[in-house]
Amino acid sequence: VLLTVMFAWVVSGQSSDEPPGDVALEQAAELIGRYREELTRCLASEERATSQARASSPPPLWPADFGTLLRFPFDIVDMKMLKDYARELWQPDGTAAQLPDGPTDRGFTLRRGARCTSELVGVHPVGGAGERWSKALWDEAQDWCLGQADCTGIMLYVGRHSMNCHYWCARPQFCNGPIYGDNGVEESDEWNLFVRG
Repeated sequence: VLLTVMFAWVVSGQSSDEPPGDVALEQAAELIGRYREELTRCLASEERATSQARASSPPPLWPADFGTLLRFPFDIVDMKMLKDYARELWQPDGTAAQLPDGPTDRGFTLRRGARCTSELVGVHPVGGAGERWSKALWDEAQDWCLGQADCTGIMLYVGRHSMNCHYWCARPQFCNGPIYGDNGVEESDEWNLFVRG
């Protein structure tokens, strides 16, 4: 109310020494009423325009069969089969688990399900996390080990855990302690050991 009176007083043009009169208050009330009516018309006009815009443009159509389960490529119907197929595409040379038994062409002998107890910790000169296993990587790992006087074996990750495989499937680990029979060896379902000949 005080704000209305002050507004009317200023609008009426009276000096600041004179108190507002009834005429000034009536003028202010009339002016405020007109502003309220104009604001109401403006808001109603905006609401009508928004409603018309919504009504004139229908919602976008979804593509046919949207929301149904997407089919896997190559008519594969099973996620496990799809993962196996993707593994074949990603690893055309196979995996370390598929290396044949017997000595390699560089004289390393396979010990399935084993690790050495003398790992060269932090030494990873070949391969890397997220890389792909390949025959060339295997050859490079054997050549590196043969070039080191203290390298006695190579450990290759053969497990199926995808996160471990990301870090270790293409990053061989190396041994530097003596390996004789079961001495210097421990069992591991996720690693194969190749002992230097």
